[in-house]
Amino acid sequence: MSDLRISDLAQISGPVKRDAENVILDDGTNNHRALLKQLFGSGSGAANRLAFREEITEITDEMWASIADGTFDKVHVGMHYTAASGRKYWFADADYYFGKSSPEQTSHHMLVVEDEISHTAQHQTTNVTTGGATASLIYTNTLPGIQSELNADFGESHILTQSLYLTNAISNNVASGGAYIDKKAALLNICQVMGHGPGYTEGTGQYLNALLRERQLSLFQAMPETIVARDKTTQERQWYWCDDVISGSAFGHVTRDGYASSTGASYAGGVRRAFLIG
Repeated sequence: MSDLRISDLAQISGPVKRDAENVILDDGTNNHRALLKQLFGSGSGAANRLAFREEITEITDEMWASIADGTFDKVHVGMHYTAASGRKYWFADADYYFGKSSPEQTSHHMLVVEDEISHTAQHQTTNVTTGGATASLIYTNTLPGIQSELNADFGESHILTQSLYLTNAISNNVASGGAYIDKKAALLNICQVMGHGPGYTEGTGQYLNALLRERQLSLFQAMPETIVARDKTTQERQWYWCDDVISGSAFGHVTRDGYASSTGASYAGGVRRAFLIG
């Protein structure tokens, strides 16, 4: 393994060395993870800043413990987990909801996002958004029907409940109301993917779409190429649904090209699940 270099760092302490331009993270054992922790510390902030791709095929007891105690010393954003089933997932954000929601989210967690699209579904059978995200067929039928996949890949006891604020009413073609609803798995919203929503203004329907989920996931900020998803079977780029109500007939989605758009609720689009583990 070659030395891992981080340029332009100020004074640091610990078992590292420096040449004229770079800090060289090499203590003779190539224990890069421990050295990175010395530089960045521990906790959710470090796990979110230390975003780099690392392939894993199991989640060890030590990794679970480091999520549960909030140190995140054994995990970080950018871990790419391939389960025994062959399904693939990204570790996307540490403690995204911690201290938020109603009731307060008090369990430390890693928000995980599916890598590939293995399911497609409609929000509604016709182009209407009546009842908002809460009434979407993806939330009422599709996600509960495939929850067993996540339970198998992570262990049912490790899938935490999210208390999400989801839109539940539409007026004059925009979301006009919402409520907290417990979910094991959810769709992303446009803010989580892009860092902004279309027409995001306080007091509008888009504001309701973004409540609690107004920050871009650390994964997508650090590794924007992961915004685009591919079909699990064909490996072709696949557009996927978000749960933003855009109008009386359309929900938001992320296009195959990687930008935010919207389409009629009756179209069958990709289902890219987001959920909490801990």
